[in-house]
Amino acid sequence: MEEKLVKEVIFSFREVQRKTHHVLAEEAAKREITTTQLLAIRELQRESELTLGELAERMKLGKSTVSGIVDRLVKAGFLERTRNESNRRALSLALTEKGATKAAETYHVFFNRLEPILEIGEERLQEMLEIHQEIITILEREGAQD
Repeated sequence: MEEKLVKEVIFSFREVQRKTHHVLAEEAAKREITTTQLLAIRELQRESELTLGELAERMKLGKSTVSGIVDRLVKAGFLERTRNESNRRALSLALTEKGATKAAETYHVFFNRLEPILEIGEERLQEMLEIHQEIITILEREGAQD
């Protein structure tokens, strides 16, 4: 019984993540951008300049994969490559105004589409977030013991 409940919780998380990713993919596609490209732009919104390696690390993808993503984003005018002032051999990636606008409009529509989640009620959603944090803490603790 206990194992079954753990499986149901994990599969439920996976299904919620899958459904939200589907909504994001739909909104990104309407704006002629992929979710992976959008996530790269999002990372550069969080930190204004990153190297290819730093971006790959944050996205949890290989450098060669991210290099292709970056090439397409540069070609579309969403990112630009600049020389790193502290290390002239290194290239930094920076978001262009066009890229920032694309991300902002896509995420705005995405979160508007997810707004019906609020029908669950603020108190229950806050409780869910607390439970998620407890699960994360337990999993991190268990991972540290390995």
